[in-house]
Amino acid sequence: MKHQRREFLKLMGVGGAFTLLPVGIGCAASAPAVEDRAHYISASAGDHDDFYVSAFNANGKILFEQALPGRGHDLGLRPNHVDVAAVERRPGLYGLILDRHSGEVRAKLHCPEDRRFYGHAVYSNDGRFLYITENDFDHARGVVSVWDAEDGYRRIAEFDSFGTGPHELHLMPDGESLVIANGGLHTHPDFDGRTALNIDSMEPNLSIIDRHTGKLIHQAALKADWHQLSIRHLDVASNGTIAAGFQYQGELTDQVPLVGLWHPGSEIRPIEAPDNVQLRMRQYCGSVRFDASGQVFGISCPRGGLITFWDVKTSGFLTHIAAPDGCGLAATDVAGQFVGTSGLGTGWRMDAIRRKRVELPDDSLKSLHWDNHLRRISI
Repeated sequence: MKHQRREFLKLMGVGGAFTLLPVGIGCAASAPAVEDRAHYISASAGDHDDFYVSAFNANGKILFEQALPGRGHDLGLRPNHVDVAAVERRPGLYGLILDRHSGEVRAKLHCPEDRRFYGHAVYSNDGRFLYITENDFDHARGVVSVWDAEDGYRRIAEFDSFGTGPHELHLMPDGESLVIANGGLHTHPDFDGRTALNIDSMEPNLSIIDRHTGKLIHQAALKADWHQLSIRHLDVASNGTIAAGFQYQGELTDQVPLVGLWHPGSEIRPIEAPDNVQLRMRQYCGSVRFDASGQVFGISCPRGGLITFWDVKTSGFLTHIAAPDGCGLAATDVAGQFVGTSGLGTGWRMDAIRRKRVELPDDSLKSLHWDNHLRRISI
């Protein structure tokens, strides 16, 4: 492990002496670097079942709160535009298009009666089309709906996701295909819309489809013994490498991998942390995010109260940082650095290379409970 870490630091261009902090101990709080003028945006909640999309600056100062009709989940950012798509968490019925700078509602999306939103959305590179994962619950079938942003966000098509329970999706670097995490979980609104009805027969997979035609291009699944590993969240590096986080539906004591790397056209490669960290992950991965270099990715584990970091070159574990109920994760424009948020109202700037965690200094961040996903808006 020490050898892997030295090689990683060389790769990232970090030399000379540095100090590794004990797990969960950050350096003295200080303001973030002035060059980070980005804003961050996430679904959030108050203390009384009140839900929002909220944005904050690099210091953690809240810039706006826009009320939502129900709990949000992830956000899709429209390229070169003010629009941001907020989609209700599963089983969702609403979607809102907001102004990313003010929170003003610009459009409303309505899920068809025989579908439910699954909380994730992504735009095409030209900003014309919005893609949302949905559940065709009567047929236990996942779909990706297509909405035309230039025609009042009209729902114009849907494609098969080639799996059940599709969750996070991303545009591939070619801009012409979508990768979808099909979690394998069948749910139905008659049974609260969240309870899994097929634990014994789950078939999770990662699928890549043509965004124009819906044609399946690549697909990969884990081995049959791991069929209860629900593949829920992912991110894509600029070279097309896909990192995925799993949520295990079996026993807490079972020994299963929770992280995988996929190079389309090959098998998913499962990777594990050291035993003491693997146990602390508590069979649940939240957000997945590559850093600015594409050489390291972070995966949040809110049930275990930590953020784990992984080295792409070695396909191995790098380090972890304590983050109580931390789940939201966004990469800054500096290699190895991330911003994270917590359901307890805390925000951090984290350095995976130097293993540092610094709390964002503005206390207004603590007035809200931050949801599972965080997006960075360059200003």
